[in-house]
Amino acid sequence: MINIPVSDATHASIGKISRFLCFAAFLIFAALLSYSAIGGYFRSNAILKDHSLVTAPVTLQDIEEKSGRKGRKSYTYHFSYAFEAGGQARRGEFSTSEGNSIPYMDEGATVEVAYSNADPSRFERLQRLQNQSGLGGMLVRLAVALPVSALLAFIAHLLIVGRLFVARPKPAEATA
Repeated sequence: MINIPVSDATHASIGKISRFLCFAAFLIFAALLSYSAIGGYFRSNAILKDHSLVTAPVTLQDIEEKSGRKGRKSYTYHFSYAFEAGGQARRGEFSTSEGNSIPYMDEGATVEVAYSNADPSRFERLQRLQNQSGLGGMLVRLAVALPVSALLAFIAHLLIVGRLFVARPKPAEATA
């Protein structure tokens, strides 16, 4: 790893700046994460409050291959579904990993879709809505994600201060 030797005063200044920037990045990430989780919770509950269900056929659109470490490959399956609600044709899409794609790969596979009776353009897979509609589940996801992101910000700060910018070693005193 690259080491940039700096004076003690500069190292102290870089430490303060790094601490501030990593904390600010954590706060921004935490705010975005919370906004996303709370938004999904309210959106799911709004649809489920007054909804209708429809069964839609699932179609495989694409398989995306990604090469990982040590030559391992992972696959992401992209599916779509279409249904009619409120007199108009609606189309939705979702992606899933290879292991979770098995129920959708069968011939004639279907998915339950819930749509809002007040606004049929607001729809989502029923399973996803049920997962996002629980307050406890949202709080658990936030309770796990926020400390992990705080830990990552702390590790980034330690890498910046301890590995990237290092205090210049003091010259050894000459022995007489």
